[in-house]
Amino acid sequence: MEEFVKDLSGVWYLATAEDGQPHVRPFDKAAEVGGKLYIGTTNTKKVYEQIKKNPKIEIYAPTDFVPCRFIAEAFIEENVDVAEEAFEKMGKAYDPETSIALRLENIKK
Repeated sequence: MEEFVKDLSGVWYLATAEDGQPHVRPFDKAAEVGGKLYIGTTNTKKVYEQIKKNPKIEIYAPTDFVPCRFIAEAFIEENVDVAEEAFEKMGKAYDPETSIALRLENIKK
């Protein structure tokens, strides 16, 4: 997991799909909590709704040496303590009303 957190330490790009149309947007930061990889968003963004409908995502991270590209599934973390810890490790403020921690599973490079 440490390798993925390192790959996602700068600006990277997350792709989702909605109605057959891909959507790509920049993200930054990821965190490991309990051996799982997390990214964060808010429930006010389209990416949240897209992932709720279709958890399959693709990530592209331009690293210094070799660009990293992988696929995964993103699931909403229901455990508030874990979500809050993930945001804290990402160095981001956690708002219990809007913050959403997404747990990445089935990660394949």
